[in-house]
Amino acid sequence: MSYRAFWQQVFALALPVAFQSALVSALAMADVLMVGHLGSEAVAAVGLAAKLNFVLILIMAALGTGCSILCAQYFGAGRHEKVRQTLALSQCVGALIMLPFTLLVILNAEFLVRLGTQDPAVIQLGTPYMALLGLTLFTTQGIIVYESAMRAIGRTGWPLKYAIVAIVLNIVMNYWFINGGLGVPALGVTGAAVATVLARVFQIGWMTVDVQRTRTLHLSVSAFTGLRHSTLPRRFFTLTWPLVLNFTLWSVGSLGYTLIAGRMGTVPLAVMSLLAPIEGMYHSLFFGLVNACGIMIGQRLGRGQFDEAHWLANRFMWMAPLGSLMVGILLLIGSPVLLATLATQDGETLRQTQWAMVIMCLGFWIKVFNMTAIQGILRAGGDSKFCLGMDMVALWLIGLPLTWIAAFIWELPFIWVYALVLSEEVVKAAGVYWRVRRRHWLANLADEPDTQTAPA
Repeated sequence: MSYRAFWQQVFALALPVAFQSALVSALAMADVLMVGHLGSEAVAAVGLAAKLNFVLILIMAALGTGCSILCAQYFGAGRHEKVRQTLALSQCVGALIMLPFTLLVILNAEFLVRLGTQDPAVIQLGTPYMALLGLTLFTTQGIIVYESAMRAIGRTGWPLKYAIVAIVLNIVMNYWFINGGLGVPALGVTGAAVATVLARVFQIGWMTVDVQRTRTLHLSVSAFTGLRHSTLPRRFFTLTWPLVLNFTLWSVGSLGYTLIAGRMGTVPLAVMSLLAPIEGMYHSLFFGLVNACGIMIGQRLGRGQFDEAHWLANRFMWMAPLGSLMVGILLLIGSPVLLATLATQDGETLRQTQWAMVIMCLGFWIKVFNMTAIQGILRAGGDSKFCLGMDMVALWLIGLPLTWIAAFIWELPFIWVYALVLSEEVVKAAGVYWRVRRRHWLANLADEPDTQTAPA
C-alpha cells in the first residue's frame, strides 16, 4: 500500500469520526460551562453524574466494538448479509442489557450520586440530573450500535450528519431549559438533562428511518430469523463477553478515580469535572485515527491480507502517539486562553486545574499509544481476552491502589494524586507493545462457517 493511498484512506475514515467525537466532547464541555455560573457545586454535580453514566456508556461501547469488529471483517469479505445479521443481533443484545440498568439508574439516582460525594448541595443537584440521564440509556445504546456498524463499512460521514444536528439541538435546548424563557421556568442543572433526553430521542429516530433505507444495513425480518440456525450468536458472544467485562471493569475503575477525587473534596471533584470534557476533546482528535486503524486493519484481516495489516499496524503505532505529543504541547501553550473561559470558577479550582492540565497534556500521548494498540490493532483481530487481562492488571493492581494510597495513606496534594493515574498507562503500554509484536492478532474472523445443522 503506497503512502499516498494510506493517507487518503486514513483521512477519509478518520476525519468524520474525529470531528463527530470532538462535537460530542464539545457538548459535554458546553454542559459544564453552561452551568458554571451556578457555582462549583453545579459543575461537580454535572461532572459526577456524567462520570457515573459513562460506566454504562462504555458497556454499550463494548457491544458496539464487537459489532464493529465483525461488521468490518464481514464487509471486507463481501458478506453483506452477515453485516445485517450482526447489526440486528447487537441491537437486540444491547436492549436486553440496558433494561435493568435503566431501572437501576432511575430508581437509585440519589444512592449513585452519594457514592461520589458527601456534599449535600452536589447531591441535591446531581440526583435529578442522574435520574433523567437514565432515560437516555436505551436511545444511546441504539445510537452507538448504529454508528459502529456504519463506520465498519466505511460510512463514517453518516454518524457525523446525525450528530451535528442533534448536538446543535442539544446546546440550544440546554440554554433554554437551564436559564428558562418562552414560558419555560429556569431548571438549572436539571434543564441540561432534559435537553439531553430530547436530543437523543430525535437522533435515534432519525437514524432508524435512514438506516432502513440503506441496503447494507437494512434490518429486515430475515436479518433476525437468519440468526436461528447460525453460529454468529455464539461467535458474537465469544468475541464480545471479554469486551463487555473489560469495558465494564475498566469504566468502574475509571469511575474509582473520580470517587477518590470526590472523597478528597468538592474542589478536586470540580477539577476532574472541568478536565473531563477537555480531555474528551483531546481524545476525540485521535479517536478518529484509532477508528480508521481498526477499520483498515479489520477489513484486510477479513480478506486474509495479513502482511498489509501488519504494515498498517506499524505505521499507526508510531504515528498516533507522536501526533498526540505535538497536540499536547500546543494545547498546553494555549491553556491560558482555554482556562479563561472558566472565569466564573473560584481561584483554587482554577489553580489546581492549571497544574492538572500540564500533567494531562504531557502524558496523554501514552494513552493514545495504548488506544491505538488495543482498540485499533489487537481488538481488530479478536484478541479481546489479552486486552481484558492487560487492562485489569494495569488498572486494578497498579493504578487504582497506588492512587488510593497516595490520596488517603500518604495524603499527597491532589495534583500528585492526579499524576499517579498515569501509572496505569505506563504499565499497560509495555504489555500491549509486547503483544502487538507477537502477532497473535493476525486472525481472519470471517473465514469460518456461519451455519450449524438444524436440530432434527
